[in-house]
Amino acid sequence: MATAASTLTAEDLRGIPSVPESAISEALAARLPEAVPAPWTTSGSGLVWLHRAAPEAAGHHQRGLEFTRSVPVTVGAFLRYDEGPVGAYDEVLGAPTMVARERRLSLPVAFMAVDSEASIAGGRSNWALPKTLASFQWETAGRTPAQLTATGDLWAVQARVRWSGPRMPLWLRASTTQVRADGAIQTVPISSRGVGRLARVEVSAEGPTLSSWLLAGVHMGVVVERVTHTIGPATLKLNR
Repeated sequence: MATAASTLTAEDLRGIPSVPESAISEALAARLPEAVPAPWTTSGSGLVWLHRAAPEAAGHHQRGLEFTRSVPVTVGAFLRYDEGPVGAYDEVLGAPTMVARERRLSLPVAFMAVDSEASIAGGRSNWALPKTLASFQWETAGRTPAQLTATGDLWAVQARVRWSGPRMPLWLRASTTQVRADGAIQTVPISSRGVGRLARVEVSAEGPTLSSWLLAGVHMGVVVERVTHTIGPATLKLNR
């Protein structure tokens, strides 16, 4: 049976599969606070972009993730939360491709970093999101993101807004599919509502794997002026 989030050990949290950039040390895993349970509702701003996936991108999903088809679209994002159950924090993430699993599309996250240990604890415990620790620089133009940088051990991601269009409503109901250390798969429901602008985003990434699938270049994206996310409890299913 899959391990319940409330009984996960530091080794369980550290053992969640990910790309090397999202690994956490024994020391960090041991000092993580108790996780705030799902659901979480958070509000903030950010920047999202997407591009056609590199041929090898599907090989960088979490180890043990099974899917019937990979949809060759890579998604990256910077998010700055100013309201939520663990307070304010910054985040960067990458999903190598979308996947079809049990006839449903999902967006599995293989890389995620934040500047909050409470967020790491919650992300790994509740949803098997492979969060690690990073530092952030966040430059704005008025109240909207303009140039954003995240730096961790041996990796860095930077995004700069080259152009943005008129304001538009944002609405999303989706899911991510994540793999726990024990091999169980979790489906995580996500709903988002906010306001943003279509944008062209210049991206660069460095690291053991990031540069090969979170591709450098100018990509289509969205400047998120304001958004509220609700992430519900995960539904577990054994990966077989």
